Amino acid sequence: MTTDALARLREQVRRLERQSLTHSHSDRLATGHPAVDDHLGGGLKTGSLHDFLISDPLETGASLAMLLPILREGRGPIFWISDRPAELNAWGLHQSSLSSNTLVCIKTDPASLLSVAEDVLRGPERALAVIAGRHVPTLTEIRRLNLAVEASGNTGFFLRSAPLAQAPGKDPCACATRWRILSHPSSPQRLPGLAMPLPGFRRLSAALLRVRGGRPAHWILDCSDHAPLSRSLDALLAHRAPPALPPGRLSDRQAARCARAGT
Repeated sequence: MTTDALARLREQVRRLERQSLTHSHSDRLATGHPAVDDHLGGGLKTGSLHDFLISDPLETGASLAMLLPILREGRGPIFWISDRPAELNAWGLHQSSLSSNTLVCIKTDPASLLSVAEDVLRGPERALAVIAGRHVPTLTEIRRLNLAVEASGNTGFFLRSAPLAQAPGKDPCACATRWRILSHPSSPQRLPGLAMPLPGFRRLSAALLRVRGGRPAHWILDCSDHAPLSRSLDALLAHRAPPALPPGRLSDRQAARCARAGT
């Protein structure tokens, strides 16, 4: 085979690879927050890695409040890969509309965490994989995972501890985005007839620290955890009330109390 023929063959292979990568990056995972999605061009890219930093164990819930609605947008299985038992609440997952039928929890030792994640991310399932561990990945390890997601179209999310005092140079980033999500004081709700305001919706301080091909940003986000009631509260309470007794008849509890008193 001549040199020109080899060059043409290589160019054809490169063209096919570019088409495959373009297809794998065509989808976006919406965050559910319009301001964030507009800034990111519709949401987080699939076929990429995204980094969520947890500054304190108490802030894990804030990161999950941002991450779980994103996972809900996926169309394939969700793998939760961790070096410790996954502390996930079944009712919380149900409230986030995540089906247990699509969730696979994998516990592995710390030394095997990234190799297991790489195997999952190379799979054909169009999966979402959360990698929760204490290990800080090196640039070489992240590049390997990047090659895996680019080839398969799967999407990976790092969920790991990174204190605020940690120097940025000690924690290199080769992911498509890097986030730090913190709790933020809620806005009080003032209702007529109440002297003191009630706590408002949960709020998050969402910092987009880095984004490939874009600008960092910061938002204060309201998280509406509860849907409006389908009917008035007094109707719900009346529906749950015990049936009314005929006039002159005592309830079982009242009859027992009278019997003990000898009346």
